[in-house]
Amino acid sequence: MSDGVIADFFKNDHDEIDALLAAVDFNRPKEALPLFSEFDRRLERHIVWEEEILFPAAARLAPPLAHGPIAVMLEEHALIRKEKRDALERLHAGDGPGAKRCVAAMLEVLGGHNMKEERILYPTCDRVLAGADAARVMDVVREKSRG
Repeated sequence: MSDGVIADFFKNDHDEIDALLAAVDFNRPKEALPLFSEFDRRLERHIVWEEEILFPAAARLAPPLAHGPIAVMLEEHALIRKEKRDALERLHAGDGPGAKRCVAAMLEVLGGHNMKEERILYPTCDRVLAGADAARVMDVVREKSRG
């Protein structure tokens, strides 16, 4: 499966998650809360797929990835999670402008993060996890997406 199946799947998920966030109107916190909550759920699911399935599988076959690109992605995940959690808390409190500031801080990390994944890490995973390994990884991801 060196044909970009992993990269395509994860990039498409990025696009769907980005579209959810783009639709959030932080000027109306009560109305924004359900959509931002869905964004939060989807982004968290995406991060879990990476941290629990994709990254460990790639690191098993290419150990240097764990200490380089994957380590950077994990650090950035922590920053992204903090800001999205803070934004969600502010929306729950009715503070749309505060939530928007948290999201802006999150996007400073997330923009470059997604670009590095899409241009470097996902294509590398497609090369490392060729054939049956890639198929197994995607089967697990798809199974978790239903659960």
